[in-house]
Amino acid sequence: MSETIETGFKPIETQEELNAIIKERLKRERESAEKRFEGWVSPEDHAKAIEDANKAFDDYKKVHESDEQTIKDLTAKNKEYETASLKSRIAHEVGLSFEWISRISGDDEQSIRADAESLKKLVGNGSTPIPTKSTETETPPDTHNASLMAVLNGVKKL
Repeated sequence: MSETIETGFKPIETQEELNAIIKERLKRERESAEKRFEGWVSPEDHAKAIEDANKAFDDYKKVHESDEQTIKDLTAKNKEYETASLKSRIAHEVGLSFEWISRISGDDEQSIRADAESLKKLVGNGSTPIPTKSTETETPPDTHNASLMAVLNGVKKL
């Protein structure tokens, strides 16, 4: 016993004393762990952040899911316009009239040119050329003004 007094060691005799000592040590360990991991993201916060990011991504996909179809539609429309322009240009180069452009078929320049040339051989030169300006009269003649002009022309000749 004299050794225990000299070293200052006090034996634990009850469960309450043991619980108090363990409680104090656990409190110190928790405080040191909190200090060590201060500023870190907890697993719960990390899982919530991932869930929020997945939700935002799903919302983005829902909003933009029709974009792919829109791109396909616009690409097809653009191809149609380019083909129509190519047909018009080739028909003009070959000498086909405007009425025959819709009869030309083909997907690329070579096939369109071959079809336009074969159509030109079938149609011949008897067709009307593509009009370069409007063939319609701009204003219908006014009968009153026309009669006055005729009288004026008659007076000028005298």
